[in-house]
Amino acid sequence: MFKKPLALIVYTLFIIVISSLITTAYIHYFVLDGQNEDIPALTSIGDEQIKNSPIKEDNTIVEIFSYGCHYCAINEGNVKNLESQLPSGSKLVRLHIGNPQNSGLSAYAPLFATLSVMGLEEKYRESAYQAIIKERQDLSDPAQLGQWLQDNGIDRTDYRSASQSQDVKDLLAYMTAVSEYYQVNATPSFIVNKKWLAQQDSDFSTFSKKLLSLLKNDSPQEP
Repeated sequence: MFKKPLALIVYTLFIIVISSLITTAYIHYFVLDGQNEDIPALTSIGDEQIKNSPIKEDNTIVEIFSYGCHYCAINEGNVKNLESQLPSGSKLVRLHIGNPQNSGLSAYAPLFATLSVMGLEEKYRESAYQAIIKERQDLSDPAQLGQWLQDNGIDRTDYRSASQSQDVKDLLAYMTAVSEYYQVNATPSFIVNKKWLAQQDSDFSTFSKKLLSLLKNDSPQEP
């Protein structure tokens, strides 16, 4: 009497487990790993391209990140530590990856731009990571964004007004221009002195030394 139902339950559980493992493996090997498969760890552009770079600041390390990027989120502390090691006269600039359609990892560029113009980006960065990555909220959706703003005590009227401002439009255009000029298609990416595009290829302590050497010596290794 119980054999068939029990066998059915066991079979169903087996299928669920196998499906989950296959899905996890697919995401890990084909989605996550595939994103960086053909991306070199370090590339550079020529002097003429440097002159035409849309990046405004000299002596900078520009981090191109996304609120939807797990690796960007876990590197927050590391990037702050890198910033504290910058030589005098240099600075670290954070820009959200952007494209004209605000698609893919660029979907949250408007959120970054608006919070930045409002002077709130750093304060609510961790909350944005948490909502998008861990809680699976789509903050590019107006309804979900509205709830997130309310939950974080951000005035929705002020946010809406800022989001439509010329300052936000200019910042979005700037982030898109930088992302496209350097052909950034993975996050986090680091642009050093307008010349070097670097992808993390080692633990961050070692990688940060490479970035600092590029900044100070125009070489990935200390002389």
